[in-house]
Amino acid sequence: MSALVASAFLALPLSLFAHAKLVRSDPAAGSSLREAPSRIKLVFTEKPELSLSSIRLVTPSGDTVRLTDLILDSADAHSVIGETPGASETGEYQILWRAAASDGHASHGVIAFSVIAPAVKAVTATDAAIPADHDSGTIAVAGAIGAILARWLSFVSIFGVIGVVGFRSLILRKVSPKGGDLFSQLATTNAATFGIVTATGVLLAAMLKLNRESADMPDVPLGRMLFDSLWGLSLLLQIAGALTALIAFYYAHKSPNKNAWFAATLSCVALAISPSLSSHASSTPQPFVTVVADVIHIVAGSLWLGSLAVIMVVGVSAALKTPDSIRPGSRVASMINAFSPIALTCGGLIVFTGVIASLYHLKPLSALWTTPYGAALLFKLVFIMILFAAGAWNWRRMKPRLTGDDAISPMRSSATLELLLAAVVLGVTAILVALELP
Repeated sequence: MSALVASAFLALPLSLFAHAKLVRSDPAAGSSLREAPSRIKLVFTEKPELSLSSIRLVTPSGDTVRLTDLILDSADAHSVIGETPGASETGEYQILWRAAASDGHASHGVIAFSVIAPAVKAVTATDAAIPADHDSGTIAVAGAIGAILARWLSFVSIFGVIGVVGFRSLILRKVSPKGGDLFSQLATTNAATFGIVTATGVLLAAMLKLNRESADMPDVPLGRMLFDSLWGLSLLLQIAGALTALIAFYYAHKSPNKNAWFAATLSCVALAISPSLSSHASSTPQPFVTVVADVIHIVAGSLWLGSLAVIMVVGVSAALKTPDSIRPGSRVASMINAFSPIALTCGGLIVFTGVIASLYHLKPLSALWTTPYGAALLFKLVFIMILFAAGAWNWRRMKPRLTGDDAISPMRSSATLELLLAAVVLGVTAILVALELP
């Protein structure tokens, strides 16, 4: 399955992974003007982050001037305007530009135009479309794969952190309401350990993303990158959430601590919001709707798949190791009984919020089968359907057999398949976030 995801990724042109792609400019590429322009206007496919964008003008004499005080066009938020200095030379000019949308992925390119003497007939192409060879917004293969793997690690780890809190709050409390028995203590301690591992994964993914974007934008100060852009806010939320979770799980592992679990719950809020601020959800005309839907999508997926992972890794192990009169199969059955309604509810929420996202991102609807983004989305939907089928199999066929200890091993095998499918779905999601919207 992972090979299918990898081959699907490699089949896509790399230029499709450049967000905030340049579509036209004024002056246009290859145009000849009678006088140097007083301003430069660049139009992109997505709203660019001004703090992560730059425009520099190279004059015929070789001087490079960086345009300051860039603004978004009041009539089109996808357009960036910068005032040029009072250049009057004739000859060849170059516009060196870099832009990044809310996802932080930088694209860059060079636009060449000329200023000729008034006696020579000028050919103008104001605000014309940019030829493909003037947009060097593609990114290297290694960089593209690295960015997608970092997002995949981020998604998997966030699902794990939220899954730990969901397991302890929604499942373990139903299995052991009083919380003082040996099974509950063992499961809680091991869940905290699982949380430490996944929180570390979230922090590592954030550092990988920061390193990647810093390398793409070496001239942007770190402070401006983090504090003056939506992408930076997303990364700060992820780092803060990961650090809070690490500290909370550490103290929860040492001893029963309600305050530590409350802090872990707060960290889940930050971690659920952070991916939505640096995804396509934040760039729609109605970001409040799409961001809220995306956050619900992440929480639902985490409570379903993250909690299932914790049950299999932590809950089953604790049930097998607890030396008391209650049989392990009975405890595992109790956890699955508590988990099943959560999984069903979350599955419905995932479908509902996924439909909302598709309505905003697929315009027109034919983009579902005519664009790379739509093809990747269809690929994701196929695996989600298989994932739902695997979950239904576990619920209908495996769950009734859990009264006996001999059913634990088959249940683990089927749940492992479900989690592997989930890992593939998250991998395709990481690719979708990187792809340009239709």
